[in-house]
Amino acid sequence: QHRDRLAYVRVISGKYEKGMKVKHSRSKPSKTYSLAAAQALFGQNREIIETAYPGDVIGINNPGLFAIGDTLYTGSKKITFPGIPSFSPEKFAYITNPNPSSYKSFSKGLSQLLDEGAIQMLKQRDDEGGPIILAAVGQLQFEVVMARLKDEYKVEAKLEPLGYSLARWAEGGWDAVDRADADGKLFGTMIVEDRWKRPVVLFRNDWKASDLERDEEYLKLKPFSLPPIVSDR
Repeated sequence: QHRDRLAYVRVISGKYEKGMKVKHSRSKPSKTYSLAAAQALFGQNREIIETAYPGDVIGINNPGLFAIGDTLYTGSKKITFPGIPSFSPEKFAYITNPNPSSYKSFSKGLSQLLDEGAIQMLKQRDDEGGPIILAAVGQLQFEVVMARLKDEYKVEAKLEPLGYSLARWAEGGWDAVDRADADGKLFGTMIVEDRWKRPVVLFRNDWKASDLERDEEYLKLKPFSLPPIVSDR
């Protein structure tokens, strides 16, 4: 049974104390977050803890804000470690819920699995109600997501594989993608967006991606992405 979402944090320096307020490396410097209840995990058991020290790994409630590689800190000086990029996906599939009556649970479960980093999500540009594309490094990720949706959220899901084998984030932005698309440079690809509405191009083979990276440098194609700044949170 699914209970809540935790972000696992290693204490690097100083001391964690219950209820302390911290700042987030991808948020506004003036924004603080309260760490009301940290947990220590021992196998299947959880224990609420009052303090933690350097080297300790603790679990804190994650409302969907904290991502892998983020830094939480106190004080006036911003502290951040280099971000950890997402692995470049090589498997893509539409995921659908065959039972409309359980869509709410399906949507909640999928959202929480995405927040955990279990898999990546893509969709058609500006299509809020359109089909969801899951992007994974390998087939096992799909199987884990399907099993967890069924076991933890009690919902069924179906996958429809797509014939693409790699993704590139276009850091040049949508203007660059629209320019390349208008010039016919993206023929045979699929243009989608990630969960933060950033452009992603799916390719069927590596040579097409390599050609674009070399000839259309303005696209600034990258095989991975980092979580965006969350200055509005």
